Amino acid sequence: MNQFIRPVRVSLILAAASFTAHAVAEPLDTGKVPENAVWVMHVDMDAARQSTVLQNMEARMLKKHPNLEMVMKTVADKIGLDIRKDLHDVTVYGLDTDKKNAVMIVHADGDREKLKAMAAKAPGHKTMEHRGYTLHAWTHKGWGQSEGKPVVGACYKDTTLIFARTKAQVEKAIDVLDGKSASVGDKGPLAGRVRPGSILVGRASEVHPETKFPVLKESKGFRVALGENEGMSFYRAMLEMKSAEAAEQAKTVTEGMVALGSLSFGGDTDAMKLVKGLETKTDGDKCLIAWDAKADDVWTVVERLAEKMEAKMAKRKEQWSRSHGDQKDDSMKKRDKKSSPKAEKPFRDDEF
Repeated sequence: MNQFIRPVRVSLILAAASFTAHAVAEPLDTGKVPENAVWVMHVDMDAARQSTVLQNMEARMLKKHPNLEMVMKTVADKIGLDIRKDLHDVTVYGLDTDKKNAVMIVHADGDREKLKAMAAKAPGHKTMEHRGYTLHAWTHKGWGQSEGKPVVGACYKDTTLIFARTKAQVEKAIDVLDGKSASVGDKGPLAGRVRPGSILVGRASEVHPETKFPVLKESKGFRVALGENEGMSFYRAMLEMKSAEAAEQAKTVTEGMVALGSLSFGGDTDAMKLVKGLETKTDGDKCLIAWDAKADDVWTVVERLAEKMEAKMAKRKEQWSRSHGDQKDDSMKKRDKKSSPKAEKPFRDDEF
């Protein structure tokens, strides 16, 4: 599934969603997306909070890492947002396939004054106006970045923030939200109903020509949905390929994944329930993929994999400690030997 979905960066969401009022999460609304957008991704955090799998995952994480609660509270106090309850949904779209030109729309509760204070302290901060809305511009330097990137943001109405790289992008987003500029609406390749319980929805009518994923190199567009509804986890994908032959190839790749899963987990009854839930078919130049499984079964497998991964990491840590223990002891002895003569020198006032 990762080959079709690129995650929204949590750091950007945390930086974006710090404002007041009461936001209500909602499924993807293409009426808020410009009609010439070529891709859109929507994350419904309230739907995620209803997921059995994600609820269990959060509970397990907090049990394994008790200090995480304090860390989350510290972060929430600093940015004016508790991501666990205040962040409701995020929509990201692009007018071209370059993800650097994406526009982000965030719905959340939070402290608006802290947002203004954070923006005012940011490097290169300045304000602009657009039809009565105040736009804030600054330079953001992320982790591992040698140079900062331009960011422009605006508070729209009570519960919405808009972020992009340029003033023009934010202005266009505001105009679409205000009905001053045309949106995707209920027509076009990005339109259509949203499956109930969808946590993540992704749609594209164009694919970046330099994509690293082989399947997408032969694709003209795609639609995906991932979520949980009435106790069932689900995944749906529709790949629009460049030819019927390419669609068959995509189907073959998917069936190969199922076969590989059967070989890897053939002796695991719980895992096989998940493997058998995946099916695919073609319809002309389209490859359709569907997967369903009981959420409880998904969690059983996820928890088991997490335990195996933790055990493996603990074993590696123990092996590292054993292999480096002698080196560490020798290093300490040498350091103590070198420092001992100095430690035995008489105290001198002039050393201060």
